[in-house]
Amino acid sequence: MIDQRQRHQHGVTKNIAEGIGGLITGAALVMLLRGLVKARGNRQPAPNNARPTTGDSA
Repeated sequence: MIDQRQRHQHGVTKNIAEGIGGLITGAALVMLLRGLVKARGNRQPAPNNARPTTGDSA
């Protein structure tokens, strides 16, 4: 019986294309994580200038 499965071709062009795709994906992941870290570091605490509320206000 003849094997009809698709054969994987591991040529130089395919290896280069997969390598470039991996680089782009890795760079995008690094930029995403860097943006998340910067966003978290730039958070400022809420201002504490609210007037205290009491039940005796007239």
